[in-house]
Amino acid sequence: MGDRKLITRLFISLFGVVHFCNFYSLNVQLERLFLSDGLIPVKAYIEKLLLNDTVSSFDKLLSCTSIFVLFNSDLFITCCAMLGLLLSLMVIAGFHSRWCFLLIFPLYMSFANAGQELYSFQWDSLILESTFLALLLPCSGYFYRRFERGSDLLVNGLFLWLLFRLYIESGVAKLFWGPNSWSTLEAMSHYYETAPIPTSLGYWFHFLPEWWHELETGSTLIIEILIAGLIFAGKWPRRTAFVLLTGFQILIILTANYGIFNYTTLCLHLFLLKDRDLHSLARYIPKLKAWIGEKANLTPLKPKVWLYPIAVIIVSFSIIEFMMFAGGRGVHSTKLAKIQKYTGATRIASRYHLFGPIDPIRYEMVYECRYGDSSWVVMNLPYKIDELTDKAPFVAPHHPRVDFRMWFERYPASWGKEVSMPYKDLKVSPTVLSGYLERLSRQLLDSPVLAYRHFLPHEYMDSIPEEVRISYYHYNMLKDDSLPNQFWTRKPVGVVYIDPALDSASNRFQLKNPPPPLPPEEIALNNAIAAVQKNPTANNYLNLGVAFYNMRKYNECIQASIEVLRIDPNNHVAYNNICTAYNQLGDFQKAYQACQACLQLKSDYGRAKNNLNYAIRMLKSGK
Repeated sequence: MGDRKLITRLFISLFGVVHFCNFYSLNVQLERLFLSDGLIPVKAYIEKLLLNDTVSSFDKLLSCTSIFVLFNSDLFITCCAMLGLLLSLMVIAGFHSRWCFLLIFPLYMSFANAGQELYSFQWDSLILESTFLALLLPCSGYFYRRFERGSDLLVNGLFLWLLFRLYIESGVAKLFWGPNSWSTLEAMSHYYETAPIPTSLGYWFHFLPEWWHELETGSTLIIEILIAGLIFAGKWPRRTAFVLLTGFQILIILTANYGIFNYTTLCLHLFLLKDRDLHSLARYIPKLKAWIGEKANLTPLKPKVWLYPIAVIIVSFSIIEFMMFAGGRGVHSTKLAKIQKYTGATRIASRYHLFGPIDPIRYEMVYECRYGDSSWVVMNLPYKIDELTDKAPFVAPHHPRVDFRMWFERYPASWGKEVSMPYKDLKVSPTVLSGYLERLSRQLLDSPVLAYRHFLPHEYMDSIPEEVRISYYHYNMLKDDSLPNQFWTRKPVGVVYIDPALDSASNRFQLKNPPPPLPPEEIALNNAIAAVQKNPTANNYLNLGVAFYNMRKYNECIQASIEVLRIDPNNHVAYNNICTAYNQLGDFQKAYQACQACLQLKSDYGRAKNNLNYAIRMLKSGK
């Protein structure tokens, strides 16, 4: 294998550009997010963490591995953000890249861990893992003047291992997580409309024919699962993978905004190539070919000895993450989860499931304020879809954290199953909202000057709102020649009114018009779901399966019973539940197979025999 001297040099410079864009985006939002008057103030977060006496000091450090635990003044945080920009420029210039990456890694990890839900995206993990691997590359020295070797076989393999996991795990998540819109080839017909921050080109793609969306869906699965398998193959398969995967990432960049994710991935693609490939690409440009031939080193390189133990640690940690990813909920109460708690705190290996389930419905929350006798005034965020005339923008690699994160706030998770969409109008305490939304809501009511920093200017910028509410809408992309300036249509889903008086834990929200009581079966289902979320044991999953069956949700009953069998493979009750559910669905062949498996356990023989006889009768009757 030839050396990758030029490839390594190109990666270092381009990855420096990605870091510069990332730290620039962080600096732009620093005052509004991380500082004392921000939505996720670091100092308040650290103080609350340190005052929690129920957690040991070591566990506190694990939950927030950050230099801000020691120093968290606004001045220090600002200096750290500016230092990140400076170090990124030094990497781009080729000034002692390894030492720069050595400082960038803990710097950005500090921001990511202290950033709470606004810095919990997978691309934050991806850039951290990539930065740690960049530490293993040869140092650029003083502006590449003594840069004599590129990445060796071992380090290159670690980068390819990261790239492989990124694609394979994302592909597997599409097939086995959540709704089956990928396996039914429906996902891409919803993808462009429901992207958190779509682009104008994504808007155009949404209205392409249905057969095209089915082709896109199938192609995505092929690229992420099959083409990704070429990453460790020979020269031409790797070249093919480079072209297809790079084209795939460029299409994502053109149709939606995901911050630095796609740009980080494109940098990783470079390790699919060798210097020989660059030499071949430049064959029609004599001067460039001569320069590459002069600078490149095409002789094989052996890894340095000290890299081997580090490689073992990285691969081991990544395997633990993959086992957590593949094991489902059942693995979260095992010893493996306890080990992952420690390995995950290092941020040198992560799990990835990008664009797994595609939600077919776009819900958006919109802040609205009322001033005196005025009607409700919409508070528009710069990049988020609020108004019907909002044109999808190109934003990336800048990542507007608040605009992006609000897409995930379908309705406050802390309401549990008591409220679902569509819902009656509510009066709520700010405490039921996510941390950053609670602070934003309080700022709108108490210190609107601070809150207005997040929104576009409007005519009431000098006024304090009398009321604040959040309206929820179901949005759809619109293409109507009679309305050339309107890109969206929406239907109201519900409204919540922010009421600071509702602060007691027992009265966090009030229905303006109480809904009718839930039927007993639905109450039982909600209780079963809550029990599984709190403690995912076999018995709780068994109760969940029964609750789904009583609600005539037979597919969900089967899935819950399968989770039981993952935890307890010899659970005859789960097998019988699967038999009964398949009989109800009319899939008698699968019911027959499940009954046979249950009979082999020699337990609950009577019920299994009855289910088996019923399935046999239906099969013989041709049903």
